[in-house]
Amino acid sequence: MATAPPRPNLRSPKGLLNKVRGLVKRPAIRQRVIAPVSFDASILVINTITGVIIARKLGPSGRGELTATLAIVQTTGWLASMGGRAAISFHHSQNPEEGGRLMTSWLLAAVPLSLVTILGAELLLPTLFGAQSAEAIHVAQIYAPLIIVNVASVVFIGILLGDQRFLAYNVVRILIPGVTVLGYVAFLAAGDLTVVTALIANGAALVVSTVASAIICLNRHGLERPSRSLLKTTIWYGVRAHGGDIAGFVSARLDLLIIPAFLSATSVGLYSVATNVGSIIASLTATIAVFALPIAARDINHAARTVIRAFQVTLLIGGTMALVLVVIGEFAIKLVYGNDFAGAAPPLRVLLPGEMLEAATVVLLAGMLAANRPFLSTVAYAPSAILTIGGLLIFLQSGGIMAAATVTTCAYTISFVITVNLYKRTAGLEWHHFLRPPPVRPGAHPITQE
Repeated sequence: MATAPPRPNLRSPKGLLNKVRGLVKRPAIRQRVIAPVSFDASILVINTITGVIIARKLGPSGRGELTATLAIVQTTGWLASMGGRAAISFHHSQNPEEGGRLMTSWLLAAVPLSLVTILGAELLLPTLFGAQSAEAIHVAQIYAPLIIVNVASVVFIGILLGDQRFLAYNVVRILIPGVTVLGYVAFLAAGDLTVVTALIANGAALVVSTVASAIICLNRHGLERPSRSLLKTTIWYGVRAHGGDIAGFVSARLDLLIIPAFLSATSVGLYSVATNVGSIIASLTATIAVFALPIAARDINHAARTVIRAFQVTLLIGGTMALVLVVIGEFAIKLVYGNDFAGAAPPLRVLLPGEMLEAATVVLLAGMLAANRPFLSTVAYAPSAILTIGGLLIFLQSGGIMAAATVTTCAYTISFVITVNLYKRTAGLEWHHFLRPPPVRPGAHPITQE
C-alpha cells in the first residue's frame, strides 16, 4: 500500500519554503488569493499616482473638495443599490440559469431607486457641504446624477461574481483607476487640471467600467423577461444584507461625510490622505472577501473552510501592512504627498489597527452572507455604528481629525469581536478552527432561509 508523502518540517527554512511553494501551486490559491491581491496591488499603485497628482496640483483644500464630492456620489449610489451586489451574486451562484431574468429585474428596479436617491442628494448637499463654498456645492450637485451609473454597475458586478468570472471582474474594476489616471495626466498636460476636470475624469472612468461590465454580462446572459417574484426574493435578501452594509459604512466612512460639515477643507484633505493610506490594507484584501461569498455559496460543503482560510490570509496581509505603515507612514506621506500633508500621519497611526481588524471582519461577514444569514451583518455592525455616530457628534468639533480616527478604530474593534462570535455560531465552529480550519463537511446541507 502506498504511503503518504512526508509532511514538510515547518520549523526549518527549507520546509517552510516548500510549504509556501506548494500553496502557490494550488489553482485555488492562485485564483482566490494571488490574482486578486495582484490586481488590488496594481489598483493601489494607480490610486497612489492619482492621489499624488491631485495632492500636489490642488493642495489639501482642492483634494478635500474632490474627495468630499466623490464620497457623496459613491456613497449615495451604494445606498440606492439595496445590497444588490451581495444579493445578486448569492442568488446567481446558486441559480446560474436565472442570470438573464435576474439582471433585467434589477436593472429595471435601479431606475426609480436611483432617481429618488439623486433627488435626495441634491436636496441634502447644501447641508452636507455646510462648511464648503457655494461653488463646491454647485459642482457636487452637477456631478450627482452619475449615481444612476453607480447603481447599474452594481447589478453587472453581481452577475460577474455569481458567474465566478473573477478575471473579468478584476479587469472591469481596474478600468476605473486606469481611465481616471489617464484623464488626470491629459488634463495636467493641457494645464487644466482642476476639481471640475478631475471629476470629469472620474465620471468618465465610471461610465467606461460600467459599459465594459454590461457588454460582458449581456453577451453571456442577454436580457430576459423580468420576474417580480425573483426580484422580491433577492431584494429581501439584499435589504437584510444592506442593513449591515449601512451600519458598517457608518462605522467606516461617516467620518468623511460629517467632517466637511464641521471642519475646513484643509482638515478634510489631511484626513482623506490618512484614510487613503490606511485603506491600503483594505485595498489589498477586499477582493478576497468578495470572492469568498460566491465560492462559499456555491459549495456549501467547503464553505467554512473557505471562509476561515480567507480570514487567516486577510489577517496576515493586514497585520503585515499595518506594521509597515506604522514604521514608514509619516515618511511615505511626506515623500508622496509633500510636507503640507505631514499632519495626516498621527491619525493614520490611530486608524491602522482598526483597518486591519475591519478587513478580517468583512471576510467573516461574507461567510455569513454565503450561509444565507444576511441579517447577522446588521447585528454585527449596529453597536459600532451607534458608537460612531455618538462619538463623532460629541468629539469631532473639539478633537478634530484625531477624534475621528479614534472613534473609527474603536468602532472597527467592536464589530470585529461581535462578528467573530457570530460566525463561530453560524458555521458551528470551535475556537481552535480559527487557527486550524475545519475539515470539509461531507453531506452538509445549505442553511435554510431565515
